[in-house]
Amino acid sequence: MAVEIVFWTASLLLAWVYLGYPAFVAVIGRVRPFRLRPAGPMPSVSVAIAVHNEAAQMADRIANVLAQDPAGSLIVEVLVGSDGSTDGTEATVRQIAKANPRVRLVAVERAGQTAAQDALFRVARGEVVVLTDADTRFGSGCVERLADAFRDPRVGCATGRLEWRAEDATATSANEGAYWRYERAVRAAESRAGFLTAVTGAILAVRRSTFRRVPPTASMDHLLPLYSRAAGYLVVYLSDALATDRPMSGVREQFRNRARTATQGIEANLSMVGRLAPWRHPRAAVAVWSHKILRWATPWLALAALAAATILGVGGQSAYLVVPGLVAVAGASAALAQLISHAGRRPSRLIAFPRAFAVVNLAFAVAWINVLRGRQIAAWHRAEWTAGGRAERYPPASR
Repeated sequence: MAVEIVFWTASLLLAWVYLGYPAFVAVIGRVRPFRLRPAGPMPSVSVAIAVHNEAAQMADRIANVLAQDPAGSLIVEVLVGSDGSTDGTEATVRQIAKANPRVRLVAVERAGQTAAQDALFRVARGEVVVLTDADTRFGSGCVERLADAFRDPRVGCATGRLEWRAEDATATSANEGAYWRYERAVRAAESRAGFLTAVTGAILAVRRSTFRRVPPTASMDHLLPLYSRAAGYLVVYLSDALATDRPMSGVREQFRNRARTATQGIEANLSMVGRLAPWRHPRAAVAVWSHKILRWATPWLALAALAAATILGVGGQSAYLVVPGLVAVAGASAALAQLISHAGRRPSRLIAFPRAFAVVNLAFAVAWINVLRGRQIAAWHRAEWTAGGRAERYPPASR
């Protein structure tokens, strides 16, 4: 009986995280939708780009931001925070700033992305600060749509729709793109229902008056929306505020990215559980547990369900053996996909997805271990991704 309770509890929690919760917020969003109520003028905007050794990207990135507002009526400044860059990044930005006074370099000693972003917030003049990355490119009207959301005084943070450039370049990026489409759909439903607590760090707008400092080993894109919800503000997702970013190059990058973000995310969300208690902020609390903490717990829930099903199946309840059977098939598919990739060929999506699912959940498990061990991650993820990694390189996928 106890083993059956373990199996069904773990299985139902997994079903709630991936199916039940998205359906729940979708219904709430239809029955009692949150709608923006613009009540004030368009706020001024500071676009803040924290970088480390991104000299090759800076001219195009700054030009992309300035093209959002050529007249300078919305974007009052483009701030580039150089975190101890040594590759000519600072010289490039200084040269651009000579020709355009809206561009400013903020050079700080090497201390990590969060410290660089903190320095940018401290000097920003805009009423809204838009955090973004060197690799990101804004679509037409992106910053204006983000800023417009803050005409509603209830909004503390806003995030937009991030898409991957050349999504089908590798099997990893294709599956990452499929995951992001699911994630965007969930965030859109949460936003309509007033539940949203999750944002994309590459396109995150923050009301500057609500800003609170974040520990240097934490991530602003995890904590700032939680701080905003705890202060009584809402977080909104804007599907028409489009930005693009480079796709994942391969499995190693996917694993490192997921392990890093999950480690910081678990720490951030657990640290805010008390302040976002259900009796204080019920919608935010449900989102934190359902969308974040329990999703990151997927590997442990799946392992509990698998172990319980195996015990029950071996004990005579043969119907439960379907679960370890399906897991074995998925594992074999993931291993086959990895072998095909090492051979320099592109695995089909049918077997590439189980590999991606396994990699992501292994990263989640490592993240929990990092949290339990007290390991803090403050390095720049770009360096982590590229160190010793081997990108998948396949011919273009047929359509």
